[in-house]
Amino acid sequence: MPLISIFRLGRQGIHRSYIGRPLMNTYSSIFLLVGASFYLVLFGIPLFVNPMGWARKIGWKIPEEKDLANYLGRSLGGISLPVIIVAYLAAIKPWEYRFLFVLVILIGVFQVLVHGYGFIRRTQPLIEHLEIILYALLSVFAWYFYPQPPI
Repeated sequence: MPLISIFRLGRQGIHRSYIGRPLMNTYSSIFLLVGASFYLVLFGIPLFVNPMGWARKIGWKIPEEKDLANYLGRSLGGISLPVIIVAYLAAIKPWEYRFLFVLVILIGVFQVLVHGYGFIRRTQPLIEHLEIILYALLSVFAWYFYPQPPI
C-alpha cells in the first residue's frame, strides 16, 4: 500500500540504524497495549455502557431528549471496542496487523478535525479541546511506532 510506504519512508533509516527491527516491534506492541487499555477505560466502555453519564462527567450539557445522544454514544463505543480488541491481538505480532497503525493514524487525524471544528465554534467543553492534542499525539505515535518487517 502506498500510504504505508510513505509512513515508513520518513523514519526508516533511524529505526533500522539505532533501534533495530525486533526492538521496534516491541515498542509497537507496547504502544498498542497501552493505547488500547487507555482508550478502553476512558472511552470505549463508558461510551458503550453509559454515554450520558460519561458526557456529564466531562462537562457536556445533557439534552432533554436523550435518545439520539445515547444511540450515537453507544454506536461510537460499539465501534471503538472492536478496534480495541484488534489492537490487543495486534500487540502479539504488530507486523501482521500493520494496517491497524494506518487506521489509528487516520482516526487521529479525523478526530483532530472534529474536535478542532468544535473548538473553533466553541461548542464543546474544555476537555474536548484537550483531546485535539491527544489525537494529534496518537497519530504521531502510531506513525513513529509503525512496526518493521520481521528479520
